[in-house]
Amino acid sequence: MRKIKVLHLESTDVCQLACPLCARETDAEFNKRLQHHLTIPQIQKHFSKRVLKGLDKVFMCGNYGDPAAGKYTLDIYRWFRELNPSITLGMNTNGGIRNTEWWRELAGILNRPQDYVIFSIDGLEDTNHIYRRNVSWDRIMRNAETFIAAGGNAQWDMLIYEHNEHQVEACER
Repeated sequence: MRKIKVLHLESTDVCQLACPLCARETDAEFNKRLQHHLTIPQIQKHFSKRVLKGLDKVFMCGNYGDPAAGKYTLDIYRWFRELNPSITLGMNTNGGIRNTEWWRELAGILNRPQDYVIFSIDGLEDTNHIYRRNVSWDRIMRNAETFIAAGGNAQWDMLIYEHNEHQVEACER
């Protein structure tokens, strides 16, 4: 356990999107399950404080859900920051959930230079929704701009498909 330096957490299996290749959409049994949200006691059950204090990085990147949808995501990040002040904290998200106050608060927690949020946005306003179904472009932009304005380090990650490949250069700009 002392050799563990990076921990990837799944904070929830909740997501507002309906991306066609997502496991939530392709797993017929998934919709029969309850929605789960990771808690601090669940983390403590599996990892000692000594191990957690020795981590270099904790990030959340959902396989089933979007970390921003997790009920306790902010609490978990706060707890890790208090437990290990020098840890790198990161998140991958579609950015289309929560309000601007939540994103402002996240920027206040992810406040070290190496902390980050990767916004997974697959194209511009006219193409992002083709794969990332049920997302509001205006909300993504408002949330990303709020996070950045509050001091957060944001990155843009884009899956390239036939329908958005012509926008790569524009997205890079």
